[in-house]
Amino acid sequence: MTPQSLRDYGLVLTLSLIWGSSFLLVKVAVDAVPPLTVAASRVAIAFVVLYAVARWRGQSLIPPWGAGGAPMWGHFLIIGMLGNGIPFTLISWGEIEVSSALAAILIGVMPVFTVVFAHGFGVERLTGGKRVIGIAAGFAGLLVLIGPAALLQLGHATMHEFGIIAAAASYAATGVYARRLSLRMSAVVLSAGSMAASSAIMVPAALFLETPWRLAPGPGPLVAVAALGIVATGLASIVYFRLLAAAGPTFASTINYLIPVFGAILGVTLLGETLAASDLVALALILSGIALVRNPMARGAAGRDGGG
Repeated sequence: MTPQSLRDYGLVLTLSLIWGSSFLLVKVAVDAVPPLTVAASRVAIAFVVLYAVARWRGQSLIPPWGAGGAPMWGHFLIIGMLGNGIPFTLISWGEIEVSSALAAILIGVMPVFTVVFAHGFGVERLTGGKRVIGIAAGFAGLLVLIGPAALLQLGHATMHEFGIIAAAASYAATGVYARRLSLRMSAVVLSAGSMAASSAIMVPAALFLETPWRLAPGPGPLVAVAALGIVATGLASIVYFRLLAAAGPTFASTINYLIPVFGAILGVTLLGETLAASDLVALALILSGIALVRNPMARGAAGRDGGG
């Protein structure tokens, strides 16, 4: 195997920092912008960025009314909603009550869900006691974060935590679905198409349900929403695909270890959030679970990683 270059490590750190910071940006945004509007804005802005990049490369999207267009746009819609629209909304809604640091740790369990779903849908059989222990460690981390008492009471804040966990599961389902496909197209075109399809659902829903034209957010939330769409969603996708091409999916998957760490650190240092000792124990359990469930096939998956 070719040794990784300093540029590859730089891309990993850059992408981990971008996706890790998305939880902080969401926290700032939902202070004044409703969650569905935040999510819809992210996918719409990211579509503009990715489509511009695709056109600059001389690539274009297949029209849905063309030959083979309808099935392709069906895949775009599933990937776009599972991998962007649904989890973006759930994370935004969850962070109304959950700190950005805790949200970053909760979303870190995504690779554990991926292994469970891959086994359940016959994409990859779950073999080896080490991986079973990894799944147990990951879910034990969630139990530590939420707390047994909260599970029994299911209070308001607990439901928001479950929303973020559901976002992690949605990311995982996207990866499993994508691995069952053989879409031969540019990764940028796939992302642009997915963002376009999800925008077609998310934007009208946000306009109808949240009437965002009545909002008067300050500059902070507006900048946060713009940064989420341009940087954390659009440009981050391009950085991720460049990393995949340069270093391969095995090396790229190391971002799953760094995103929760960066997200937690940024929330604590920039927003003044606090983490209890149990939160750090949970983070250690989740990262251990990721290490144990990884195998060559899982590492070879080129699905979206668990950015915010």
